[in-house]
Amino acid sequence: MKTIKILTLVALFIGFTSCSSNDDLPEAGNDTVSFEGSFSREFDVQGTTQRATYSVTLEKLTYDLAGGFAQSNYDIKKEYFSKDDNRWIGLRESNGTYYVIFFKNISETEVTLYKKEVASLEAGKTEAIPAADNTENHGWNTYKKDLPISGQIKNLHAPQAGGHGQPKSGEFTKFDFATGAITTSDTDWDIAFRGTKIILNGGVSSGTVDEPARNGDAGAYIASSTLDNITSVDKSLFVQDKAGGFAISGWYSYNSETHVITATPGKIIVVKTRDGKYAKVEVLSYYKDLDTSGDSRYYTFNYVYQANDGVTTF
Repeated sequence: MKTIKILTLVALFIGFTSCSSNDDLPEAGNDTVSFEGSFSREFDVQGTTQRATYSVTLEKLTYDLAGGFAQSNYDIKKEYFSKDDNRWIGLRESNGTYYVIFFKNISETEVTLYKKEVASLEAGKTEAIPAADNTENHGWNTYKKDLPISGQIKNLHAPQAGGHGQPKSGEFTKFDFATGAITTSDTDWDIAFRGTKIILNGGVSSGTVDEPARNGDAGAYIASSTLDNITSVDKSLFVQDKAGGFAISGWYSYNSETHVITATPGKIIVVKTRDGKYAKVEVLSYYKDLDTSGDSRYYTFNYVYQANDGVTTF
């Protein structure tokens, strides 16, 4: 009788232990996403640059497509993630579409992914991992973390009245890095141009006639390098406009014989924007269509804008 009781207790103990162990196991597909951040890539569509971005968090993924050819933005709410094969399945609640997204080559700086629309959550669970050379659904693509935005502005007109011994005046042409465009906003601008003067939405007025009011915290410095070689900002070098002087100066040379203004090679303007993000600018020309024999006060410049908060690298 004692033997039977002992065996019964052992069986109950084993059963209890087994149940407790199984209860502690994570539910299949409920793994925690081990990487987060904003991952982007740029690609060409019929001569137009498109930018695709996946912003990954623990509970959702946001897809953003921007550019001159097409635009789209939507959230995919996580319903399943397995770290065994890095399989994410989520629902775009705005239209009821399910997607399965496979991730690979995950690192601190980039990730490679493949996205496919599926009929349901269950269909996503059984979807085969695409081959490396699969080109359907745009295939596998690598996305860089915190990828900055690159652009070129052609023929930004920066007219002024006066000069040649007369007082200079006229509105400044304002530029916003966040939109990559000229703006007439009183607040949403970072740098502004009039003649050879480049001012910032930060600091105070230099005292020049018709300067716009400063309401941001922009600063700048000139770096002697190339646009590609400047990969991070030096926060200690930023200065702002002040009474009697501009933070941005020395970006050009003037030939007194030909009266031509030339952007000095290797002089890169590094900018802290009005809201604390960063950009770098290379002025290419001060003349319309890059023709020094033509109309002046037309800026063409390349720029790189880091749109991610707190990121100081390009």
